[in-house]
Amino acid sequence: VLAVRRAVERTALPAIVQFHPASFDFANTALLAACLDVAQSCTVAPILVALDHASSDDALDLALRRGVDYVMADGSRLEYNTNVAWTADVVNRATNSALKSSVAVEAELGLLAGEEDGLSVAEKHAKMTDPDIVADFVQRTKIDALAVTIGNVHGKYAREPNLDWARLDQIRNNAPEDLPLVLHGASGLPDNMLHRAISAGVCKFNVNTEVRAASRQAVKVASAADKDVLDIMKDSVDAMVP
Repeated sequence: VLAVRRAVERTALPAIVQFHPASFDFANTALLAACLDVAQSCTVAPILVALDHASSDDALDLALRRGVDYVMADGSRLEYNTNVAWTADVVNRATNSALKSSVAVEAELGLLAGEEDGLSVAEKHAKMTDPDIVADFVQRTKIDALAVTIGNVHGKYAREPNLDWARLDQIRNNAPEDLPLVLHGASGLPDNMLHRAISAGVCKFNVNTEVRAASRQAVKVASAADKDVLDIMKDSVDAMVP
């Protein structure tokens, strides 16, 4: 969280700090409270706090009550019409029952392969976003952003990334013009792919693996040097903001 704030202060560009529902199991709302505190203390540019890949109503409602700006309602494992109904209900709760006046809701069509924060989907079970159902899904759920699956994966890419640009362009054509698209699994994607995605309307990139790898390596080196815990933490933050 501190690394994100430092990056925002250096670049004067906004960012979103995301946390996974598993953090509630680890420390209840302590991480969420820390994220909100750090985000609100940044005056250079906005930092929003989001709950990512939430498939539990309990986790979503807890985050909404505690003041998040944004939730990712992940019904991607559900049957389509069940996903539509559940996501629409999350949007209604985010609009009418949250601590803040209105909380943005992102949803996903398709199923992303890879592993992150205990979320694991085998490649053979991954499913691309179907462009033909995008307009119906958005209209019925009233979501604020759509996460797409076009060959992107959580975690490290096992081979050279191969994104389906034609599919992304069709998704963009079928979605409302003002609907932001989201690309999860952006760690490891080269700049030319990021720029290509932006040209097709992707406005939010989720980056986790690269940042964590830098942090873990810094912790490993600092621990081997027998540094104090606070110094290890400082080295970790430095490594995440090159």
